[in-house]
Amino acid sequence: MNRSRGLFVVLAAVVITIGAAAPAAAVPSPQDASFLIGIHQANLYEIAAGNLAAQKGTSDEVRRLGQLIAADHTQFDAAVVAVADQVKVTLPDKAAQEQQDVLKELAAMPSGASFDQMWITREIETQGESLQAARTELNFGFDPRVKELARQADDMLITHITELNHADVNAG
Repeated sequence: MNRSRGLFVVLAAVVITIGAAAPAAAVPSPQDASFLIGIHQANLYEIAAGNLAAQKGTSDEVRRLGQLIAADHTQFDAAVVAVADQVKVTLPDKAAQEQQDVLKELAAMPSGASFDQMWITREIETQGESLQAARTELNFGFDPRVKELARQADDMLITHITELNHADVNAG
């Protein structure tokens, strides 16, 4: 009887272990997949927009913020790509069309105070949209790896928005 009971305990432990591992191998939730795709596209946009500001910005602050934002989003996107690979989410190779349109608009503007102000305004807007997406993931996401990315994004985006708002006040 003890031998049968011991075998049952071992089998139960195997079933529990297999069951516990199954969710990690499951297909990502629509929320998790949507966040990964959206934040990757936002990163691609922010890298390009940051590089534009670093090149075309008139003020030292805009050039500095452009470099910071491009560097931070480059580093963050590497983590996004790694997690997307782990959870089997295919990421697009370019920013969303609306983001590409904004980049074209920024690239067409001549350097000067109007470029700086437009870039700051667009950045506050786009960083805010990404912050909202991160908070939606934190509230409604499932995969702990994706939620950890959202936590990291939240911290980074708040820092960027704070600095952009400070630059906006100083520019005005």
